[in-house]
Amino acid sequence: MKKALVIGLLILLIASSVPVSAKIEPYTYYPTVPDTAFAVLALYKTGDYARVLEGCEWLMEIRTPFDSWGYAHGGKEEAKYTAMAMLALMRGENIAHGRYLSTINNAAYWLIYKQKADGSWNDYLDTALAVIALREFREGYVMKNLTGMKKQVDEAIGRATAWLTTAEPRNDEERIFGYLALGKIRELENMKVSGDLAAYRAFALAYLGKRVDLENFTSKNTVAIAMALYATGKEKYHEELIEREHFGFWGKLYFRVLDLLTVARLSGFGDLKTIACPYMSEIKPRTEWEKAVLASYYLECGIKPELPDNLTALLPWQVAETARIKALLGENYSKEVSYLLSTDKNGVWRDFYNTEYVLWVFRNLNVSYNYSKSLDYLSRNVTWMLTKNPKTGRPRYYSVPTYALAQALVVFHEFGMEKELNATLSMLKSRQYPTGAFPYTQGSIAGITSTARALWGLQEAGLMNTAVYRKGVSFLRRLLYADIPELNIESGRVTLQNATFLRVENSMYVGNSTDGVNTDGLDGYVVIYPSKNPLVITAYSVNGFRAVPPVKNEGRSHEYIYMVLGVVLIAAVIIVWNGRRAKR
Repeated sequence: MKKALVIGLLILLIASSVPVSAKIEPYTYYPTVPDTAFAVLALYKTGDYARVLEGCEWLMEIRTPFDSWGYAHGGKEEAKYTAMAMLALMRGENIAHGRYLSTINNAAYWLIYKQKADGSWNDYLDTALAVIALREFREGYVMKNLTGMKKQVDEAIGRATAWLTTAEPRNDEERIFGYLALGKIRELENMKVSGDLAAYRAFALAYLGKRVDLENFTSKNTVAIAMALYATGKEKYHEELIEREHFGFWGKLYFRVLDLLTVARLSGFGDLKTIACPYMSEIKPRTEWEKAVLASYYLECGIKPELPDNLTALLPWQVAETARIKALLGENYSKEVSYLLSTDKNGVWRDFYNTEYVLWVFRNLNVSYNYSKSLDYLSRNVTWMLTKNPKTGRPRYYSVPTYALAQALVVFHEFGMEKELNATLSMLKSRQYPTGAFPYTQGSIAGITSTARALWGLQEAGLMNTAVYRKGVSFLRRLLYADIPELNIESGRVTLQNATFLRVENSMYVGNSTDGVNTDGLDGYVVIYPSKNPLVITAYSVNGFRAVPPVKNEGRSHEYIYMVLGVVLIAAVIIVWNGRRAKR
């Protein structure tokens, strides 16, 4: 079994073109149509057909029941996203003829149905992309049995083209796709754009058959990188695009980074740090409070944090945290310690949590301080928490945050306060749900961070070998990870229970099989596991996937048949006629 991180609300979308025996890292992403579709376009042009099929299958997974698409799963269907998906699936159809054709035709019909009376779809960008997709669809992907479909497509393109000609784009992105839809190469060549739009312009020109080079182009945008690869074919863009691939699809981070980094502090979950840390640099503190709260996360990711200067704007625990971070950085933290000592009120800083956190930091920094009054305060508070609130009839600790109880475990452990430690542990045990999760307060919704912080307290207090700890760890593993079984490969047959295998032979989709596939003679196969609500989609090459674009105007093939028959009939008549003349 391998492990992969799953998404709570969405299906986890994980795919990889590497063998299943390779390590599967935990990720928390969901696919978006623009990123996945343009990645497919670029990878198709560079011959990376296995990844093309993976991306296409994820696009199939996130379509609406009407074979249209929104920005991502569950998003409102729009013409531009439907057009992007169509462009991608048409390339997948070239590799596996018959797999995507019906969906592509349904999507084209949806576009025609949604077109406004004036010829547009929603806005300029929607209209331009719809024209691009429908024009490509018309040249080879119209199903033969859809009588009159090509005429409807021609009319839709005509109305939309007329609208684009008179409408005014609002920005350069719309202008680029408008020029592409209208085939205005000269206008594209004369455009002066920079940044990601340079890649958009290069893509448009390359799509129209012009050779383009992008000198020193860099971007953090997946669509722009895909467009750069499409336009230039350069390996560096291919490498960047593959680095951004998240198991067969391209998309955005779904879980909050801080959730993952909090869990990563637990033993056995350190691999999450490598996933979350690349995104910490995108989180910018806006207040002095946020500087203090985020500092440890930055430091764990190897980023030097911006620390707060105005100590009076902070809570005592945040001042203590700033001192702790400075100590880890090798900086002078005497200012923070002096401030805390000056604000000590008979051994108490504000409340239970602030006091215990200050004591924990002081202890770790070996600050000279008389801890007895503070420890007595904490002990009395534990006793108070166990009493009942006369208004509610419930123990007072019900309203105490889980993180405060977790921090108390650590402090009581370090100061050898056995009685208080056991009392706090008892409170945590009563708070834990049967699933192993911990809520923010008693009876509230369970969360990743609240569970992780409770487990961290148990871990730091040396209580890992307890049922409460093991149950919590089990909850996080069930929530964040799923077992990925390995493929069994033996004598030309690949098996995996509860999996669907899509078979591709001679560039044709030749059907599905369940639980296994014979690979003899196949170009390759795509594994969907499990068959319903997929967790893993992976394309494997056998003899090699190949792309065979359709003959243009395939939808009119019956017309050509009639023409050929007509020519043959005329020729036969002429031959007969000449034969009769010769006999005369």
